[in-house]
Amino acid sequence: MRWFPWPRKRRDRDLDDEIAFDLAAEADQHRRAGMSGEEAERRSRRDFGNVLLTKEATRETWGFAWLERLAQDLRYGLRLLGRNPGFTAIAVVSLALGIGANTAIYSFMDAILLRSLPVPDPQSLVVVQWRTKAWPEVVHAFTGNGYLGPKGGYTGYPVPYRAYELLAGSPAFSRTFAFTSAGQFTVQVRGQADVAWADYVSGTFFDGLGITPAAGRLIDDGDDQPGAPPVAVLSYRSAERHFGEAAKAPGQTVLIDNQVFVVAGVAPPEFRMNPGGARDVFLPLHASLLFESGFGGKPQEPFANPNYYWLQVMARLRPGTARRQAEAAVIPLFHNFVESTAATAKERGDLPALFLADGAGGLDSMRRYYSQPLYVLMAMSGLILALACANIANLLLARATARRREMAVRLSVGAGRARVVRQLLTESVLLSSAGGLAGIVFAYWGIRALTLLLSGGNEDFTLHATLNWHVLAMAIGLSLATGLLFGLAPALAATRVDLIAALKQVRSGGQRLRLGRWLRVNLGQALIVSQMAMALLLVVAGGLFLHTLANLHAVQLGFNQEHLLLFTVNAKQAGYSNDEAKRFYDDLETRLQAIPGVRAASASNFALVGGGMSSADSYNIPGYSGKRPSLSFLNVAPGFFSTMQIPILLGREIEARDLHSPSPVAVVNEVFAQTFFAGQNPVGRTFDQGKTKNIEIVGVAKNAVYNGLKFAIPPLVYFCYGERSSVGQMTYELRAAGDPLGLAASVRQIVHQADSRIPVRNI
Repeated sequence: MRWFPWPRKRRDRDLDDEIAFDLAAEADQHRRAGMSGEEAERRSRRDFGNVLLTKEATRETWGFAWLERLAQDLRYGLRLLGRNPGFTAIAVVSLALGIGANTAIYSFMDAILLRSLPVPDPQSLVVVQWRTKAWPEVVHAFTGNGYLGPKGGYTGYPVPYRAYELLAGSPAFSRTFAFTSAGQFTVQVRGQADVAWADYVSGTFFDGLGITPAAGRLIDDGDDQPGAPPVAVLSYRSAERHFGEAAKAPGQTVLIDNQVFVVAGVAPPEFRMNPGGARDVFLPLHASLLFESGFGGKPQEPFANPNYYWLQVMARLRPGTARRQAEAAVIPLFHNFVESTAATAKERGDLPALFLADGAGGLDSMRRYYSQPLYVLMAMSGLILALACANIANLLLARATARRREMAVRLSVGAGRARVVRQLLTESVLLSSAGGLAGIVFAYWGIRALTLLLSGGNEDFTLHATLNWHVLAMAIGLSLATGLLFGLAPALAATRVDLIAALKQVRSGGQRLRLGRWLRVNLGQALIVSQMAMALLLVVAGGLFLHTLANLHAVQLGFNQEHLLLFTVNAKQAGYSNDEAKRFYDDLETRLQAIPGVRAASASNFALVGGGMSSADSYNIPGYSGKRPSLSFLNVAPGFFSTMQIPILLGREIEARDLHSPSPVAVVNEVFAQTFFAGQNPVGRTFDQGKTKNIEIVGVAKNAVYNGLKFAIPPLVYFCYGERSSVGQMTYELRAAGDPLGLAASVRQIVHQADSRIPVRNI
């Protein structure tokens, strides 16, 4: 393709005619001076200089010459790559893997670490946080997020309700709002039950963020009052799932944990407060008073107790107010409040110290959780890309030796060294561009794989990285940069040739040949050394990773995880009383045991290995006076140990007769027995836990992983789930004869038949 071909051809003809005229005029002058015709023409050409260079210099003044040369370089580069399909395929695949991996990981870094909240003016938002040297004694109850710092100390997010009211009155903020996770609810819409994650939000929440509803209206101050009509705001995704489209949701009635709510409106589709924490439902803060199961059965407690830390607070800075100025204004307010809630010298010893963090990206809990793995992955994939670049640079160096004669011919006919280098760089950029296009395809599948990896099987995982325009821009920039990176040094080395020796295809000891050979040899050696160093780093890192996986795989879970299906239901959220829930769970277990292919069935209040945990320090074991570790608990149904295939080492497991036993019984694990009854048989012994007295130990079970693979197994007590205790959600364990997932459809059908208001969770 040529730019403006007809004017260009006419200009070329005119230029040829002008040069021919000048040469003829010069030769005519030499002939009049007495030279022969042939000698006069030769002299005129010598005096004129290189005709081709003159033409190139003249064309430079016409404009668009660089576009023509680029088109020529591209055509020549494509033909050259097409004549070497093996080399091209190896280079493109190598680059595609490196660029694809980096693009996929960058897409998650963009979604988690870099992207701001989808709200107006996110830079004016701040997050209220506090620090202490250790866990603060002034905090009597805590619901929310916090973390230990790398250099010690504790950082927390939640503050008491009264502290939120105090901060909301500060003139440093134009708007202050609060929210907290409400957990999972059972939502019933048109007779269909579903599981929804909900947040409690203050009446200023949506207004403070500047959110515009997708349909209806959002929660305001009038909704967040005790006794106000219960309203809810649905997420866009939830509204579409339940009502077909968002516009149909406002005004509809929904049951949330058996409480009637009217849908006030729908949040916009892009709204989120955390990259992976999208919520299905938003409820006013004071709507928590309607749910007796919330906050330990005391819904009034968080509002009245100044030592209950449960609200995450954000604010929008007043225009013209810097974050440090606002911080200086609110720190004394918070300090005075906290000091007034400390009743003892121990509580006053380490009071939470408030500070304001940047709120443009929302909460940073997911950033802290995923940032280190993502940075490690980015570094590893960067090494892979650098290794691919070094490989291709070596291949190009080898090709440069084979193309010495071609380079010599081009240089000898007048091509400048910069022109040849530009041509060679065009070829390398073509390679990297092809690798980048293939890398985007790899990145698409890589994003899906990383999503599955990060979700950990969680069906409610809402973080979805995408190939948006700035991720694609990064991929394009990376492709161009890699093309220049691996192409520049070989291009410079390729133009260091001895023209005469190269044209004659003989070896020469000339200065330029020695320089070119020295450059190629030493550059090749440097690339080989760098390849070996990067490969060694990758091998070591891969070995450490595999060693970690092997260690985790070698952890003895203490039960047989093969052919095991788990799922969770919650009858209390459908309006069941405690006794009704117990009967429902017993009846459901009987139905599940009758499913064809089920060898055994049992239940517990949560699953082993990461399903949850419950612990307490209030216990008494007669005769024990040593160090008092926290006790962990699990409420289980009869047959739990047989179903999970956890060996009973001493005594017996919990049986059906224990459901109605006049005295409480328990099975303990090996750690419990060794900690409190070292060298003795604990079966038949008793202990007290809280208000429950004389708990008889009827068996000792083999250790089973309780909370997670990376945590030490604690002293664990297995109680009978219905024994003088309240029941909430229940996790069922089914031992299958074959593939456990083949039972999923039957499980859903049986639970629906038992009560359609109760959804199956976490199957």
